[in-house]
Amino acid sequence: MQIGLVNLLRQLGIQPDGYVGHSLGEQSCAYIDECLNEEQTILAAYARGMASKDTELIDGMMAAIGKTQV
Repeated sequence: MQIGLVNLLRQLGIQPDGYVGHSLGEQSCAYIDECLNEEQTILAAYARGMASKDTELIDGMMAAIGKTQV
């Protein structure tokens, strides 16, 4: 879905000034930045999903950090 949105924005000539991502959003950032092509992004997302599925995860925590401009 994120790849499709990026492709649509590119077709419309819209280029963001910046972008951030978390979790799979980091791979979207790599696609937006053209570090990964479409196929590589899909394969990376698949591999990450399979690793999460096949791994016994321990309980953990996550922190959300806000960004402000000074």
